[in-house]
Amino acid sequence: MSSLEHLPDVSSSQVIPRQANGQFRPGASGNPGGRPAALAEVRQLSRQHTALAVQTLAHIVEHGHSEMAQIAAANALLDRGWGRPTQPVSGDDDMPSVGIGFGTLNEAERDRLVAVLIEGLRQ
Repeated sequence: MSSLEHLPDVSSSQVIPRQANGQFRPGASGNPGGRPAALAEVRQLSRQHTALAVQTLAHIVEHGHSEMAQIAAANALLDRGWGRPTQPVSGDDDMPSVGIGFGTLNEAERDRLVAVLIEGLRQ
């Protein structure tokens, strides 16, 4: 059996015409069938359990058997409540890297904030 025999058959009706530069031609779509309906259904069913999921994460933060479980649950809650932190972006050699998050805090304020967060996780 050759390595090509296990690949799905691509009929001419599935080939999407492209321009010479690889872009889709005007009026053509790379996903003509649209997003599968099953994805929306799974998302809707999952969202029905949001309150329970948040309660479970909060319980693990407070009563988790390991510190790693508590940290993971705390991160999940913070990510959902406040969004994921922005990622640093490096500049080129002429520009410094772009700062994130703590830019308005001085070093002492930053250290105090970190200490408070760590103490909160230990309680």
